[in-house]
Amino acid sequence: MNGLDFKVIRIWGEKKNREFQDLVLDWYRQNQRRLPWRRQPTPYRVWISEVMLQQTQVKTVVPYFHRFLRCFPDIATLAAASEEEVMALWAGLGYYSRARNLHRAAMIMAREFGGDFPCTLEEIEGLPGIGRYTAAAIHSIAFNCPQPVVDGNVRRVITRLHAITTKVPEDYFWRQAQAWQHNKYSSDFAQAVMELGALVCKPAAPLCSACPAQSLCRSYAGGIQFCVPAPRLKRVLENVDLVVVVLEWRGKLILLKKRAINYVPGEWSLPTKILSTKNIKPEKAAKALAQTILGISIPLVEKVAVRHSITHHRIRARVFYADVGEYQIKLPAYGNICLAEKSGSGRLITSSLYKKALCSALRG
Repeated sequence: MNGLDFKVIRIWGEKKNREFQDLVLDWYRQNQRRLPWRRQPTPYRVWISEVMLQQTQVKTVVPYFHRFLRCFPDIATLAAASEEEVMALWAGLGYYSRARNLHRAAMIMAREFGGDFPCTLEEIEGLPGIGRYTAAAIHSIAFNCPQPVVDGNVRRVITRLHAITTKVPEDYFWRQAQAWQHNKYSSDFAQAVMELGALVCKPAAPLCSACPAQSLCRSYAGGIQFCVPAPRLKRVLENVDLVVVVLEWRGKLILLKKRAINYVPGEWSLPTKILSTKNIKPEKAAKALAQTILGISIPLVEKVAVRHSITHHRIRARVFYADVGEYQIKLPAYGNICLAEKSGSGRLITSSLYKKALCSALRG
């Protein structure tokens, strides 16, 4: 077997750990990216950035981070916001449960911590949407507390430094990261190792000649060009066909609170129905949906179809429109239906899919 068997892999000793700390910190201070959350690494800002960076590239996150902080500069403003307001700013980032968990966590902190960010690792990890890695990253970066931080970048750095070519227990990476901890510069060091993996120890083409830890790397010394776990197979996109009905009543839009598809973000949606089989005609499904809402049968005009991809779903939506202002309708008297002004519908409709459908329906 190339590389080392797990039984003979050793966690580095104090001397080697200290050498690695010095090399990586010196490199980081000269080469770190100028990212907005690093300029003022408060617990709140670090938390928002870490959650946004889950499953999302840095270049995509930066403009969202700026917009989010402008509207919600602290825990109090985020906790006081409605879910619609939060989802509107998150629209386009995907993995929308992250935004809902942010909102829930902010409300918990406002209620149980007096609007302050909890300062112990256990309390941080107890918040919605925060796991072991995110809690450790916040505690280390924002509070400068020595915590092992293991993300995909750090795992890759450890794998290559030790020339690991076989599967090892996950706990091994955390134990090596724990041994690396820098008691004085915990915040910088945690970011330095992650930055090393992001900029130098890349997955496919590591820049070994630029690596500050080259002298300590067993992969480099042994001529092993790469030793990273095989990439996860990409999840196959699921095709989804649905109808969306835009119903206008005297300048207002009829919106539903109960969503037909749970992976589309936002509390409010346009009336929607999934076409479960190819045998269901979109025109018939749309007409039945409108009749269920309005209580009467009305003619619909079909607009162009819109396409949208979200969380492993490839959506094709047939959009239908009707102006029902001339009809005598009586909407059900409960909170799952509302009338929203067209000009202000963007506050309630946060999904890009529904915004596309709305533009299609109201155009011309």
